[in-house]
Amino acid sequence: MFRPALRPARRPASRAGSWLWLVLLAAACGPRPPADEDASGSVAEADLTPAQELVARSVTFHDPDGIWGSRSLSMSWVGTDGEGGERVAVELEFGADERDFALSGRYRGSSIAYETTADGWAATVDGVAQADLPDADRERMRLHREDGMFWRSYYGFLAGLPMKISDPGSHLDPDIVETTFMDREVHAVRVTYDPDTGGDTWYFYFDPATAQLLGCRFYHDESANDGEYLTFEGLTGDGGLRLPRLRGWYVNADGRHLGTDEVGTIRVGP
Repeated sequence: MFRPALRPARRPASRAGSWLWLVLLAAACGPRPPADEDASGSVAEADLTPAQELVARSVTFHDPDGIWGSRSLSMSWVGTDGEGGERVAVELEFGADERDFALSGRYRGSSIAYETTADGWAATVDGVAQADLPDADRERMRLHREDGMFWRSYYGFLAGLPMKISDPGSHLDPDIVETTFMDREVHAVRVTYDPDTGGDTWYFYFDPATAQLLGCRFYHDESANDGEYLTFEGLTGDGGLRLPRLRGWYVNADGRHLGTDEVGTIRVGP
C-alpha cells in the first residue's frame, strides 16, 4: 500500500456535496451483494429480481473471483478534458480494508499525494500539507469535500463498477429495461439513491449476452434531462478482474463531451 509521509490533516467542517459527490460518498471501496444473503453468506438466487440477477451476472463477468474489496490492488488513471488536455494523471491504490486508499500524481496542474486509513486522512499538494493550504487550493483539489474522504469515495465508486452498483443506499427497480445506448441494443437497470446519498437516479447499461457493463447515466432531475452519461470501452485487468478501460463523459442535455478517463495497468495484490 502506498504510504506517503504526510502530516495528518485537520478535518474541515462538513459541507454539502454536489450531484455526483454525495452519491459517491456512500460508495466506499468494498463490495456489496446484489441481494439479501442467507445465514451461510450465500446469495439466495431464487429471491433475485431480474435487475438484481443482471447485476449479479455483470459482477461475475467483471470480477468472477471476488477480488474487488477483498484484495489490495493498484492501477494508473489518466483523465483528459473535452479538448484532450490533461486533467489528472495518478496512481491509485486500494487496500483490502476499504478504509485504506492512496492516490499520487498530478491533478489540475499540481502534484498531489493523498491517503486514507482507519485513523483518518492526510494530503500534500506541491509539497505543502493540506492543513497549511489556502482555502482556495483545498477547494481546487477537492480536499474540502466529505471531510476529506472525497477522493476515496470518488474512485472507489467509479473504478469499482459494476461491483459498486448495489452498495448501501441504492434501490434497484426490479425489472430490466430493454433499450438502446450509443446505438446498441442493451439491457438497463434503473437505480435510485437515498436522499442522504445524493438522491440521484442512475441507469446502468449492459450487453444482453455477456452482461458486460457498457455505460451508465445519472440525473438529478430525470424529468429535466439534466446530469451526464458515461460510455465504457475495452477492458483491462489482472488476476481475473476485468474493469472498463476507457470512460467517456458526456452531458445528457446536448451530448457535449466533457472528457475521457483511461485506466492503465492493474496489479492485484495478495
